[in-house]
Amino acid sequence: MEYIIFKDDSFTKGVNFPKSQVGFKKMCTICDAAETLFDKKGFYDTSIADICRLAETAVGTFYIYFTDKTAIYNYLVRNYYVVIKNYLNKHISKAKTRYEIERAGLKAFIRFGLAHPQCYKIIWGSSYIDPALFEDYYTRFAESYIAALRRAGDELVDIDYSVTAWSLMGIANFVCLKAILTHKQVSEEELDTLVDDVMKLLSIGMFRSSPLAVDGGKNESKKKP
Repeated sequence: MEYIIFKDDSFTKGVNFPKSQVGFKKMCTICDAAETLFDKKGFYDTSIADICRLAETAVGTFYIYFTDKTAIYNYLVRNYYVVIKNYLNKHISKAKTRYEIERAGLKAFIRFGLAHPQCYKIIWGSSYIDPALFEDYYTRFAESYIAALRRAGDELVDIDYSVTAWSLMGIANFVCLKAILTHKQVSEEELDTLVDDVMKLLSIGMFRSSPLAVDGGKNESKKKP
């Protein structure tokens, strides 16, 4: 996993970022160990001593970088947010239409999830370990998504941008989870088929007949500014 040195104070609570490359490498080793154990044993059954044992470092070294176990857990979740967002932005950079962006973004998200399935357990675990962190994680993604949908303009039908953003996030999360739970390895062809099925649903809907299909939902919902 890539680790980020944050400048945003809201992301750095309880974290003391090292000034040297050697120090940062040691911090990353500790983060790798924490991620492995939080995934395998869970937050509450993992101790700082366990983390340091796996990282092959002294317990005192842990406290150079993190004030406590919660601080490193929070850092991992914050780090996932930035790393995933950067990964998605990289893979949608060449897309020109909103359709192309959605397709490229979904495919990239699933590919990332397949490579890093531990993210699910750690991110979703924050819903009870630190509910505010969990809410902030998804709210930040939603706000960014809403802004992107607004920029799409006439490419989209009349929709509530907030509801749409959260719905698309839900689809991406659970379609990716399906891929993780049902496949150890997913070929490029299988991944394309999965993504195309989702894009078909987004493009034409799931109902053969719907009162909203007559006017594209113009009378039922309004875009929110």
